[in-house]
Amino acid sequence: MDDYTVTFEPDGSLSVTTKKSTGTGSWTVTGDTELEFSLREDFNLDVTQISPNGHRAAYIRIDITARHDGDTLTGEGKAVVHGPDDVVIYGTDATTEARRVS
Repeated sequence: MDDYTVTFEPDGSLSVTTKKSTGTGSWTVTGDTELEFSLREDFNLDVTQISPNGHRAAYIRIDITARHDGDTLTGEGKAVVHGPDDVVIYGTDATTEARRVS
């Protein structure tokens, strides 16, 4: 699992940063301890990201349903990787585990 920083804004927007990508998206509360979020994460231009099936990846679309317990957020969903021409390269299950930082 890659390290990342995600910022959930009060207006329902979010941003994510990794060593090789940046992205934006949105989130919404769906229950007392549940939320859903969706984002598009674009690979940095200086990163050549090659998919497991050998194609160059340009961005990834991620949709997650998550639960929070105190300062921990865990979730599952789908990730769909797209090439530079927007064609879907492949899809996979996605999981996340995050901790709140001050």
